[in-house]
Amino acid sequence: MKQYIVIGAGRFGTSLATSLVEAGQEVMVIDDDEKVIQQLSEVMDNVAIVNATDESALRNIGLRNFDVAIVCIGTDLRASIMATLLAKDLGVPYVISKATDKLQADVLRKIGADRVVFPEHDMGVKLSKALTFDNLVDYMQLDDTHSIFELTVPSSWVGSNLKELSVRKKYAINVVGIKRGDKFEVPANPNKVFEEDDIIVIAGNTKLIEGIALKVSSGKW
Repeated sequence: MKQYIVIGAGRFGTSLATSLVEAGQEVMVIDDDEKVIQQLSEVMDNVAIVNATDESALRNIGLRNFDVAIVCIGTDLRASIMATLLAKDLGVPYVISKATDKLQADVLRKIGADRVVFPEHDMGVKLSKALTFDNLVDYMQLDDTHSIFELTVPSSWVGSNLKELSVRKKYAINVVGIKRGDKFEVPANPNKVFEEDDIIVIAGNTKLIEGIALKVSSGKW
């Protein structure tokens, strides 16, 4: 089991840490705000009041022993940079840092962050797509041009299967999985007949899938 340290107990850091604990992971949370840590200690065991820019303090809590450090400091650019830099310098194998804009992300990558995340931006994108596409269940962006969408199956597909529909040939998209109730089938069985309320998992070009999703939402596909 990996050991995680969450640096910064704001809304994102607290939510992330709580989710990791609920998933059975070993997690420590640090923040320099005594009041925040005191409140968090009521629901989590491994918390500490630590200044993330203080190298000796980070050494004392054994930062180098953690497998993953997630720097959840978004508004204080200096603290975010210092925490990321110190985590790498002290030997944490994988460092994830939160950014609020592209400039901050570029700086964090240059000083060694293995991954940079934009939680506010990503949540905004997800919400906008959920409002745009009535049939959208979930969405994940893979890169600038490709994504994975979970959509309710088009009504016109019910009673047919992927082989009969020739989805890849006609629409240049890949249905990589099918959800039915609590069962998830990957890869999707091309001979499986679709039923109402099935969920299809589509991977491919974002704009292409969005065009299809709009047609499904409007009942034109």
